[in-house]
Amino acid sequence: MVIQRGLRRLVAGLSTLVLSSVLLVSPAQAASALKATDFFNPAKILRIDLDLPAPTVEALNDPQTFRTYVPGVITMSVDGRTSGDLDMDIRLKGTTSISELDATPSFKIKFPKGASGTGYLGQRRLTLNALTQDTSKIHEYGAYALFNAMGVPASKTGWARVYVNGVDRGLYLNVEQPDENFMAKRFKDITQHVYEGVAVHDFKPGKDYGDNVTGAFLADYGWKVTPNKNDLTKFIAVANNINSASWYKSLETYADRPALIKFMAVENFLGHWDGYTGPNVNNYFIRSNTRGKFTFIPWGADQTFGENRRTKSLGDTFLTPMLASTSTHPWSQRETARGMLYTKCITYTVCRTAYLTELKAVSAMATKMKLGTLMKSAAAVIKPLLLNQFPAGSEELQIIEMEQARSIAFITTRQKEVAALVKTYKIK
Repeated sequence: MVIQRGLRRLVAGLSTLVLSSVLLVSPAQAASALKATDFFNPAKILRIDLDLPAPTVEALNDPQTFRTYVPGVITMSVDGRTSGDLDMDIRLKGTTSISELDATPSFKIKFPKGASGTGYLGQRRLTLNALTQDTSKIHEYGAYALFNAMGVPASKTGWARVYVNGVDRGLYLNVEQPDENFMAKRFKDITQHVYEGVAVHDFKPGKDYGDNVTGAFLADYGWKVTPNKNDLTKFIAVANNINSASWYKSLETYADRPALIKFMAVENFLGHWDGYTGPNVNNYFIRSNTRGKFTFIPWGADQTFGENRRTKSLGDTFLTPMLASTSTHPWSQRETARGMLYTKCITYTVCRTAYLTELKAVSAMATKMKLGTLMKSAAAVIKPLLLNQFPAGSEELQIIEMEQARSIAFITTRQKEVAALVKTYKIK
């Protein structure tokens, strides 16, 4: 492994230069350290080398230990800058998409906290998505960019070329993890808990059971200081208030209500059927402060922009309705109830008006930030790496490019739908 790392250092700078279209690096730059801004730079591709000892390789190929953190070494480099070799713990990521190390898995990585308590360059964890459920490879980049532009706390993203024990695994998306460091950067008040919602459970009575690693809501952060789910218990009680006016008013006390409505509007504009407002009630975090007030944070935004992976037809689009309490699930084709808070909102006139107003703002923001142009630029950045994975003119590359074009066109389709809704409900 030592020899392998030495060889890798000789070629790392050259490979990142080629991918980043940089022609010259000075000796001083070549010796410089990685910067915090290198993690999530959409204009560059970060090289990530994962050196995994034999026991770790064995663990990551065993379904019984897919989700158990095991040790390894990570090195990151771009434009001649490098992190050097860093100790890490690594496990596989995913539910239906999880696959063994010898296939094409996604990864979760933890850095030791170190003396500062913040890990490496302010990053406690990394999430490396293999993009196996995103044919376009640019959905998450575009989705999180729109969430952030709308002021919804969301992950930053960057591109990565991942090597595992010297073997090139190709393009990955480096996604900022909504952990304690993320919360400290995005919020001015103190975080009490960060919960990850488990698919299909929702905020139903009794769903506050379990400890930090069991139940319908898993406590990713805050359990050591506050080892209970009392804040969640109160929120669930409010969420199930049967009086619409009282529900809406009390929601303001126990949640950042404007942020929640905005969160739901962005999810729906993106067609995020695998998010909270979709039929799966899946892929979201909730963060409470010390007053027990919750904010929703998006996650798992790969199957957005109308991607329909159920069929093999090219160019087809799965349109999640933006104003409906049920939705067809693209895989099962069953009509399923959607997130409870979203459903209660769109069936109460005051909340529905606020939601449609935000939906109009989301549509306008997509134009203002030139979302389609940003996604085209992202496609151009990753194309050299995709050409390395798939030969020019190959069927695989053609499918990716067609899905990229369809995804960008989806933005205009959605804007027309929003305009029709706004007109129907007379939203000013």
